[in-house]
Amino acid sequence: EAVRIWTNVIEQHAANPHSYRMVAEMMNERRLFRDAIEIYKKAQVNLREPQLFAFNIADNYLALADYEPALEIYFDQMIINEDHVSRLQRQFLNQDERQLYDTGIVLLEERITSVSPGSREDAIYRDMLVWLNMERGLYQRAFAAARSLAERTDYQHHSLFRTARQLRMRQQFELAEQAFRIYIDREQHVLRPRSFEELSRTYMDWATWVKDQNLDFGGLSDSLYRQAFHAVGQLTREYPAYERLLQTLSLQAELALDYLKDPVEAEYYLERMRNATQSDEDLALAYYVEGRIYMFESDFSLARVSLTRSNRLAERDQTAEKSRFYLGLSDFYQGDFTFSRLQLRSLERFNHSNFANNALQLRYLIQQGYVNGEVHPALQRYSRARFYFDTGNHSDAAIALLPVLSEQPGTPLYEESLLLLIRSIRACHPETAYRLIHQITQQPSLLGTIGETLLWERARLAELVFTIQQSTGTNSLLLPEALGMALDEKGIITVFSEGSIAQISFDEVMVRYEDLLIRFPEGYYSEMARTRIRTLNRSVPGT
Repeated sequence: EAVRIWTNVIEQHAANPHSYRMVAEMMNERRLFRDAIEIYKKAQVNLREPQLFAFNIADNYLALADYEPALEIYFDQMIINEDHVSRLQRQFLNQDERQLYDTGIVLLEERITSVSPGSREDAIYRDMLVWLNMERGLYQRAFAAARSLAERTDYQHHSLFRTARQLRMRQQFELAEQAFRIYIDREQHVLRPRSFEELSRTYMDWATWVKDQNLDFGGLSDSLYRQAFHAVGQLTREYPAYERLLQTLSLQAELALDYLKDPVEAEYYLERMRNATQSDEDLALAYYVEGRIYMFESDFSLARVSLTRSNRLAERDQTAEKSRFYLGLSDFYQGDFTFSRLQLRSLERFNHSNFANNALQLRYLIQQGYVNGEVHPALQRYSRARFYFDTGNHSDAAIALLPVLSEQPGTPLYEESLLLLIRSIRACHPETAYRLIHQITQQPSLLGTIGETLLWERARLAELVFTIQQSTGTNSLLLPEALGMALDEKGIITVFSEGSIAQISFDEVMVRYEDLLIRFPEGYYSEMARTRIRTLNRSVPGT
């Protein structure tokens, strides 16, 4: 009876598009999607408008999971009006269906073969193909599609540059590096200077990611930082009038602090920034760098002043996020944990921020350091050691943390302190760090998550020491005298002379990774350990 009435409505108002819409929407509400499609198609014929209700028809096919006809219509509309691209992308994101993405990729590749290379249609299809491959996680194919589009448009279309930045955000650093290098190799391209800056940021993010993932084998992070410094240095030399000079100088200053651990070098870039400031945004960036330098020099009062000025001037951009995080970190270094938590909590509200996760981790660490509402001495000790470590004073950081070796699991910040201690000694003398962590991991009480992390660190250190010994025949780093004496006083490890360093064999390295897999076969580091075992087996002949 309902169908009869609906049909009668359309017949009586055949020239009115609203009658078709109303009836089709009633059908959609009752999930009669295929019937609604017929109504929309009847409207196209009766009203002689082939594009009328096109998106509605496609949406209904999508609701029926009939992807191919839906996508054919969407892609047609995308060519008619490029503004429809964003609507189509929203549909993909809302569905989040793997088969839908795969069907779209196949159909676009078919369409590309039927249009003229370099034409408007070719560019639109390839741009959408890049987006689909990126969302699908097919990063190599996304890069290839973007490069193909750039070649067909003589690099005037900037899809490859945008793709490179997206690849960096998704931790596909090698592909991002290749993409930016393509622009750098084209000496007259308008995006060449910007590509230097983005390449430097790619190396920095890559180095940070390597450290965060505990994959810093063979000094990879140091190599990446050097490449970042080289790329941004080449930019300022070749393009002294670069429009983003302030951002570039800021990047150089951050590298000087975070990698070179050289505040004097950072001060040089800051002075150049001061001479080039022209707006409140520029001033915010300069104050941010100034605050970072004061922090590095442990002048936390002046650091707070500079970072607060930066935060006020920047308002809501990335500089504001960075300055707010380092305000919280500065208070943490100084031992003012109440203000630190306030700063970090405000940053956590911006869930789009790159620093929100760092703020969350630091605030959680502070919370662990409170016992019955009071600051535990372990938190004070950890914050001091963390400052030493972040400013490159690894020996002082290790000495500050040595008391944790006399404490029991369950002490506030016990796990974090142990890991920071090992990493501090590792930066001074990897062989000593390996011996110490090997002793620690013999304790039967360390069977939880911290046990897995320590076993992973032990395996990494074993591999690092093996690599150093194979290349130099000895440990290339010296144990600082003060740290050696402190370790000796603890009765833990004696100071090693050059001739007394025990050799680590390849088999010992493999055993360390296998120990981790035996103890934690489904743990967080298990897949990474399996990958390292496969990689090492391929790298050593006869294994």
